[in-house]
Amino acid sequence: MPPPLKIQHLRQFLLAADNGSFRLAAEGTFRSQAAVSAAMQDLEQQLGAPLFEPGKRAQLTPLGIAVAPLFRELLATHDRVLDAARQFGLGSQGPVSLAVMPSLADEWLPRLLERYARSHPAIRIRAIDESSQDVHRLVLSGEVQVGVAGQVPRTAEVAFAPVARDAFGLVCRKSHPLARRRGPVPWSALEGERLIGNATFDTLKNRRLGAAIEDPFMVVSNRASLLASVVSGLGVTVLPVLARPTAASGLAFVPLAEPTVERIVGVLTRKEETLLPSVAAMHELALRSLSQFTRRKGAILV
Repeated sequence: MPPPLKIQHLRQFLLAADNGSFRLAAEGTFRSQAAVSAAMQDLEQQLGAPLFEPGKRAQLTPLGIAVAPLFRELLATHDRVLDAARQFGLGSQGPVSLAVMPSLADEWLPRLLERYARSHPAIRIRAIDESSQDVHRLVLSGEVQVGVAGQVPRTAEVAFAPVARDAFGLVCRKSHPLARRRGPVPWSALEGERLIGNATFDTLKNRRLGAAIEDPFMVVSNRASLLASVVSGLGVTVLPVLARPTAASGLAFVPLAEPTVERIVGVLTRKEETLLPSVAAMHELALRSLSQFTRRKGAILV
């Protein structure tokens, strides 16, 4: 099998052919003129015939004219592939897929995506919201590269980086009697309320928090629709601190106690698997952004 053509030789050949000068080819590739002449002789030996007319200043032979377009195409392909590979290595190319639990999908996730897209404008991003169990499943299967979820039973293949210790509270209209009480209210205070369930109730079930938690009046999975239902007076709901409504919503958030129920929220990746640089940047930003969001919402950093 003949030795492969050297990219540097092809670059020097095309510079010499385009400029009619070995000197300019040498300057353009930061080599001596003697080194370029030797490279052209080596290239001619590989092809088996002269590329330049003897004794004439970098004038192409018919063979040189014939192969110049081929060398130009090969060099362009090499440069394009090398640039694309470098972009992957620098983290400015490469797909990123992310799964986030629903309680963070409305308020935190858009801010994360906006920050990432601003610093990585060429990256294609796929973001979905799923329950914590499904986020773990998607990371484990490799369907997404980064997950943000509550902690579920550990698996050997998934790395979990804890960020927040997230408690729960009652969400109701500010005119609700429980909103006027000072300090936390017990879970038993929810008995007799028209409780609207949501995706986070999977965390609360089987904890002996009362029949209202086990069998809510209705279930609304979409957070925006859930808060609108509370605003309209359909009932009250329970959300974690990280999903507490903003002051502009007109709703109150009353911490629940007796007992205090918490969940650990963190960022997931597959263990012992090197991340693409673009994915590693998303992972790092998710950790940093979630920490900042935790402080702002009043949850506890782990």
